[in-house]
Amino acid sequence: MTSPDELMRSVNEFRDTLNAIGSQGVSQAAELTQLDRLVRRYPAAARKSLELYDRQFRPDRTGP
Repeated sequence: MTSPDELMRSVNEFRDTLNAIGSQGVSQAAELTQLDRLVRRYPAAARKSLELYDRQFRPDRTGP
């Protein structure tokens, strides 16, 4: 199961990715706010989503 630290690291990676893309504006802030609300409201679903993502796109990061 994904730990809260891993979840926050993923959110931070997402923010870093958005910053690297260079897109700025209100829509970016709105999307991050919505993501933050969803993660806080549904932490178990967020963890499961990250686990599935890790299995599919980051097989080297999956745990036992």
